Amino acid sequence: MRRIVIGAWLLLCTLTAGAEEPSSVLLFDGGFAPSGANFQVTFGFSDMTAVSKSVVGRRSLSVPAPAESVLAWSNAEGAAARLEVCCVQHSMGLSDATLAAAHLRITNPTDHPFKTSVAVTIAPSGSIHALAFEQHAFLIEGHVVLVSDTPSRGAILAESPFAPRPLTRTGRRACRIGERRMPREMLFDLALAPGQTQVLGFVCPVRLSKGTEPKIDFYRTLSVEELFAQAEKEGAGK
Repeated sequence: MRRIVIGAWLLLCTLTAGAEEPSSVLLFDGGFAPSGANFQVTFGFSDMTAVSKSVVGRRSLSVPAPAESVLAWSNAEGAAARLEVCCVQHSMGLSDATLAAAHLRITNPTDHPFKTSVAVTIAPSGSIHALAFEQHAFLIEGHVVLVSDTPSRGAILAESPFAPRPLTRTGRRACRIGERRMPREMLFDLALAPGQTQVLGFVCPVRLSKGTEPKIDFYRTLSVEELFAQAEKEGAGK
């Protein structure tokens, strides 16, 4: 009987450890989230509407996972955007990290300039303690959860997309959210010349080895393009 109890306890520990260390990315019709996370990353435009959802319901990506199209936007004048997400295992010296990388590709095929604002939102799926913004990155309790490879114009605490709120600039004195469910948006103002395409890249840690906690500067050394290329190469060999 004692062996049965010990065996059951070990099995429970194994399952619990697996639940605490997710290694996949969940895709849904508005964005993505690390499995088991208490937040979602969503995207929206001020001058474009969603026109096609590549993901119906939810779908899980496990490493290595090549780019998956998640959502597309367009407007009446012909401008368009598409969100793609991949999942890859990246070497960090003696350990590895599972990372999600996202491309938000905006194209202006028209013969006149196009301006739009993009809101990239950390939307709580539960209570979040100390959600902060600094150096064009979101952190929760000091842990990096999303890093942009393109400078934003700041972040706002908003009840709805593009709601008027005072901007939190990129310094370290970003206001923090306690046990609240209010989303925070990272904002980008884009101006595309005729025929121009602009790509915003993002990196989201999905699973880190125990004892490792990379800072924002580490994620700055990563190339989103190279992460996509790695995921494509490794995914093709599965």
